Amino acid sequence: MPVIYENNMGFCGGCGKKSNPNDNFCTGCGTPIVESKISVLEDTSQIIKEEYKLSTAPPEAEMSQGTHIGDQKKKGEWLEATTAHVLKFAGFDVEREASFVFSDSTNDKFKIDVLGRDPNIEIFVECKDYAELKMSEKIMYTLTGQLDDYRKRQNKDVIGILVMTAKDDGRNQGIKENLKKHNCFLWDGAFLEHLENKIVELGNKSDFRRYVLDHLDIFEELAKKPKGEFYDFMIKYSTYTIAPSEYVGKSFEIMNIIDEINEKLPDGVKIINHTRHALKDDKQVLSYNLILDFSLKLTMEQIEKLAKSRRKFGDRVRRRKSGEIAYRSFREDIYDILSRTYGISYNPKKKSKYYDIEFVGSRVK
Repeated sequence: MPVIYENNMGFCGGCGKKSNPNDNFCTGCGTPIVESKISVLEDTSQIIKEEYKLSTAPPEAEMSQGTHIGDQKKKGEWLEATTAHVLKFAGFDVEREASFVFSDSTNDKFKIDVLGRDPNIEIFVECKDYAELKMSEKIMYTLTGQLDDYRKRQNKDVIGILVMTAKDDGRNQGIKENLKKHNCFLWDGAFLEHLENKIVELGNKSDFRRYVLDHLDIFEELAKKPKGEFYDFMIKYSTYTIAPSEYVGKSFEIMNIIDEINEKLPDGVKIINHTRHALKDDKQVLSYNLILDFSLKLTMEQIEKLAKSRRKFGDRVRRRKSGEIAYRSFREDIYDILSRTYGISYNPKKKSKYYDIEFVGSRVK
């Protein structure tokens, strides 16, 4: 692969793909990055700013173009307000500055910056108005310790999120992997902006909720259907090809790659859509971004059969239901197939999206 890839500093507001700072158009979907991101963010942020101004300004404050918002932003509260708005639009009841007593004997407590709740899940958020590109390990360990204390007193799944103002440039991979072990996620400034864009793009809470839950590895229980009816599991992956000049054995054709993927798919799985976008320099195509949609239709009886064959020890401990296990198995199988397909640029040792297989989203109907 020609050496044209560098660390990425942002996300496309159209499809969510990471982008270089100098990109004018998204390499994933062709969206004009600068123009669309600014206009969408201005619309969304203005709504949040007005809500935030009304909820935090003192009673005697005049509701004008004053400095109250700026003052709050300096204190880090703006980050909390934005995160709270995102979770609220995703269908969670949200509380800011929630107090939690973790020791009854001493009445010791700590405050949770943002706490999102629904009947089955709680989202525990720590916000850091953090200018440094590399997140502090001390902050990470403090958060995971507080999460452990909080989870001991809950009867729901609790997901952790560490939100930072700075835009991650790849230096926090170790932090992300450590957080993942504690069922916790890092949201940087670029991803938070991307979620604000998604609110406007999707326009409805149910689709946005599914989008957020996908990025938190949360699967909601399947709706009940009459016996024998199918559930359609749909997932989307994005990946890149090797350079056409490096393709050996026959002429480079995208359909050769698609055909090989099709040959490896399990029974019942189909590619229902695919798109391609060329990455070029002045002289030649360097790679193609492939976005693939897969579908698997199963009855509940088939779901339970698949789940039984793929159930792990941790599934029993966490009492995961058949639908979630079947969905996870579907995702894992497709990822494995893509990683073994000739022509796909995949190298897990390289920290670049051009060597990665990225899960984009899912839907079940």
